[in-house]
Amino acid sequence: MTLPLAASESADRALSRLRGPIVASVGADGAHILRAAAAFAPLAKEHVHVFSAIEPLPVEIVDGEPILVPPDPEDGRLELRLEQLNAELAEVRAADHRWQIEVVHGDPVSMLTRRAQELDASMVVVGIGRPRPVDRLLGGETTLDVVRYASCPVLAVAGTLDKRPRSVVIATDFSPQSMRAARSALPLLARGATVHVVHVADASASDSAVLAVEKLYARSITARLVRFVADLRTSSDVSVRTAVREGRCATQLLTYAREHGADLLVAGRHGVNVLGDFQVGSITEALLRGASCSVLVTPERYLQPPAAS
Repeated sequence: MTLPLAASESADRALSRLRGPIVASVGADGAHILRAAAAFAPLAKEHVHVFSAIEPLPVEIVDGEPILVPPDPEDGRLELRLEQLNAELAEVRAADHRWQIEVVHGDPVSMLTRRAQELDASMVVVGIGRPRPVDRLLGGETTLDVVRYASCPVLAVAGTLDKRPRSVVIATDFSPQSMRAARSALPLLARGATVHVVHVADASASDSAVLAVEKLYARSITARLVRFVADLRTSSDVSVRTAVREGRCATQLLTYAREHGADLLVAGRHGVNVLGDFQVGSITEALLRGASCSVLVTPERYLQPPAAS
């Protein structure tokens, strides 16, 4: 179902910019992350902070005594990473760019998320993880930890994302969290983009009473999608389509994104454990592990990251 929408000129202008700087987290191989940041840099008035954290070399224990790493090798690693980033940035931006580069020693997750919070970043750009979806099934990626602790949307870049996305899939369960995630994607859209708002319904119930409730719910989905899109308030040049799928949520969303050639998949970060600590929801984690396109994840609240060891 396609929904033509209109928005005021002032609303269009508001949707075309970011409120704070972009933080691009770059490791040893980060040219694709810099290119993605460059695609969105005009939205932040070219306020881009390139951040790279180098984990300290391990300390060896010999005969019960630690062998400390002298400072010279560590300083050399910092200088080498800085030279590398400057070379990669020179290929992406003009010589008079206003981007800042920061290279530090320490834990990448805690230092990155703290720095993004200090800068009041509008978005953190990271790599999605291992290069192939099948490789990302093994878990333990830094990207998942960044998504867990970030106080702002996290754009996990898969492959090449050097232009603003034209085909975007937004997952919704009609919650305030999914609306917040959807709205965080609007400034990133290319002109003339197509937004697919997708709801996945679980059709696994077998109990007759539950089935009756699900039938009532199914009849309300179309109206709820129309309301969600109206509340989303996209700009006038964006085409919005809605879709309903049945089955496992992450599987259906990934399939839909592939079928429609999505550049970006958008989801909220869900999940709180019994202690009240934040976790990446299982659906969002599955999207990050399985997506062949880039994924934008938006948090609903900030959790203090662990102190760097």
